[in-house]
Amino acid sequence: MAEPPPVDGGSASAFARTVLPNGLRVVTSAMPQTRSATVSVYVGAGSRHEADAEAGLSHFLEHMLFKGASRRPTARAISEAIESTGGLHNAVTDRELTVFYAKTPDWAAGEAIDILADMVSAPVLDGGELEKERAVILEELAGVEDSPGELAAILADETLWPGQPLGRNIGGTAETARRLPREAVARYFRDRYAPANMALAVAGNVAHEAVAEAAARWLGDLPAGHPDGGAPARARGDHPRVAVRAKDTEQAHLCLSWPAPPAGHPDQYAAALLSALLAEGMSSRLFLELREERALVYDVHSWVSEYRDAGSFTVYAACDPARARLTLEAALEAIARFPRDATDGELARGRRLTAGRLQLRMEDTRAVSAWIGGQELLLDEVLGVDEVTARIEAVTLDDLRRLAAELPRPEAAMLAAVGPFDGPAPFDGLLR
Repeated sequence: MAEPPPVDGGSASAFARTVLPNGLRVVTSAMPQTRSATVSVYVGAGSRHEADAEAGLSHFLEHMLFKGASRRPTARAISEAIESTGGLHNAVTDRELTVFYAKTPDWAAGEAIDILADMVSAPVLDGGELEKERAVILEELAGVEDSPGELAAILADETLWPGQPLGRNIGGTAETARRLPREAVARYFRDRYAPANMALAVAGNVAHEAVAEAAARWLGDLPAGHPDGGAPARARGDHPRVAVRAKDTEQAHLCLSWPAPPAGHPDQYAAALLSALLAEGMSSRLFLELREERALVYDVHSWVSEYRDAGSFTVYAACDPARARLTLEAALEAIARFPRDATDGELARGRRLTAGRLQLRMEDTRAVSAWIGGQELLLDEVLGVDEVTARIEAVTLDDLRRLAAELPRPEAAMLAAVGPFDGPAPFDGLLR
């Protein structure tokens, strides 16, 4: 099986970087073959930076920044400015960051920088608008309650990191959303939305010098700030390893989770290959066995989450509640076989799959902007596609087998189940 060829322009030299005197990092990736540009502002403001009583504060503030800023004082003015170019904009809050982005034609990149810079530096934070947005967030949280698969993933994190910010729902709870005062939102904005805690990432048909000049114009005069790094991950102790959320659903939604390497760990790429081969795609082991061979599920997939000091590996499956235990037993058996019978051919296929997906992602300016911005903010460096591909290629069969034997062990697993269960009794003894 032939290995994938190198990706032109994938090295670190394809990225340009400038650090302003106030600490703002500006990174760009020139993509002259495109006619678009994606501007992203990454901020180190996520759920792990919140106090328990203010859970969901990062997400709440994300919403508020779309309600108006100094140069465009209403939500309508912001959306019209972006959409009048044919562009689109949005934001995402995660555990360690919030990102605001706008994808526009290349000729509107400067305007997009202006708009996003205004939003993250001088939001209106009007009290009346905050109360209206509080109702919107409550509707968003209610929507999660109608998504049992999403609830299972949230419950999995709560079980893996109990009683700490990494284990909380990023959106908080309805209770915290109802009581968050404007003063807390404004204080959190002042503390975390500081240039030393931000990165501006632009990918597309743009010139780095023009982007750096725009960043200096709109954000260069702000004080650097000194935000903290957030609550560290803690050992989970002797908390229960099985969590069940009773829900009147037609399917059981199941998550098996394990602690995994953090971002930057030497085993990071072996973990990515393990996930790809076990349950990513229709040729993965769990998909073939649980769906194609045994017809136990419609959906089974896995993912790896990586944070600066912790990580997780999760396998999700949805099945008939009466067959939930059988499905989990089959999954655990298939996972346990992997260290014994993984082959060089399988490793080669995993390398091609992982590197190929990465290469395909790099065709879109939004994905490239996310690639450079996320790495710059969280890791303070940007690896190129070729560099990451080389690290994937460096994973040996012994590395893969070792990690597969060490990581997804039944005795280290956590189980989160959402469905018509009265309690954990159906899963007694499953996790040895």
